[in-house]
Amino acid sequence: MTESVDEDFIGSPKELEEYKGKHVAIWKRKVIGFGDSAKEAYDKAKKEYPVSNPTLLLFFDKTF
Repeated sequence: MTESVDEDFIGSPKELEEYKGKHVAIWKRKVIGFGDSAKEAYDKAKKEYPVSNPTLLLFFDKTF
C-alpha cells in the first residue's frame, strides 16, 4: 500500500499548528475544513469542495 499525499501532509505538524485541538479535513495537501467535531470539519469541507474525499483527523494540542 502506498502512502497517500494527505498522509504525507499530516506528517508535517508545522502545517497544522493553528488547528491544535480541532478536527481537520484534509484534501490534496490542504486543510479544507475544521471544527470542534469531525462532522463539523467534514460538513465544512464538503460544502466548500463537494467532490472532495477528505481525510479527517483530530490534531491534538499536546505531544505524547
